[in-house]
Amino acid sequence: MADEEQYIDDEQEGGDDLDAGKREGFLKDFLKQTLKYVIIIVAIIILVVTVSIITYRLLMGGRIPDSPYSQSPEYIDPYTEYQYYNSLTPIRGLTSDDPPKTFSAVITLGYVKGRTKVQTELISRRERIENIIFLYLGQKKGDELMSHQAEELQEQIKNRINKIMIEKIDLVLFKELQVF
Repeated sequence: MADEEQYIDDEQEGGDDLDAGKREGFLKDFLKQTLKYVIIIVAIIILVVTVSIITYRLLMGGRIPDSPYSQSPEYIDPYTEYQYYNSLTPIRGLTSDDPPKTFSAVITLGYVKGRTKVQTELISRRERIENIIFLYLGQKKGDELMSHQAEELQEQIKNRINKIMIEKIDLVLFKELQVF
C-alpha cells in the first residue's frame, strides 16, 4: 500500500507540474496573440497611409496644392519690410498763394529691404531729389498741402523722384508737413 501512496503522491506532484506548464503556456499564448494583433493593426495603418499618399499624389497630378493662404497677384502685402532713407534735409519754401504761405516738410523715402542699389542712388542724387520736392511743393497752394491730401502728394512726389531714378523708390512718407 505504501507503494500505491507513493504512486498517488507522484501523480499529484506531476499534476501540479502540468498546471504550472499550462499557466506558462497561457502567458506565452496570450503574448503571441496580442503581438499578432498589434502587428496586424500596425500593418493596416501603414497600408492605409501609403494608399492615401499615393492616391493624393495621383489626384494632384504633380501640382502644388493651393494653400488657403495663397496670395493673389493683385494683393500687396501691407507688412513688407522697408528700409528708409532719412538723410534728406528739411525742406522749407513758399507756396504759390497770394500772399505766399510758408511750408516746411520733413520727408523720408522708403524702398524694399535689401535693395542696396537704391540706397546708393539716393545718396548720389540727394540734392536733386530735395530740389524736386522743393519745386513741387512750391507750386502748390497752402490748401493743397493740407493733411487730407497727403497721400496724393506722396504719390506725386514719388512719381517725380522715380523719373530721375534707375532703381525706383516705393514710399514717400511725410514725417512733418506744415503750412504757416
